[in-house]
Amino acid sequence: MKTLLVLIGALFGVLAAACAYVIALNEYRQRMLRPDQNARTLALNTAGVTFIFILIASMILAVVLAPNNN
Repeated sequence: MKTLLVLIGALFGVLAAACAYVIALNEYRQRMLRPDQNARTLALNTAGVTFIFILIASMILAVVLAPNNN
């Protein structure tokens, strides 16, 4: 069960990261960034953080929902 929940978390993490990338890229392009800032790099960082957050949340949820075999 833990493996299934982590795999589902990874799948939704990829989907959430893709959505976060598109949304962040659009927002960064609308804003006036400094010349040394790249909108794609900033959006990619946002997507990475989103993926890691969703993956860690799914791991925690897998531990919390796992039945105890005592």
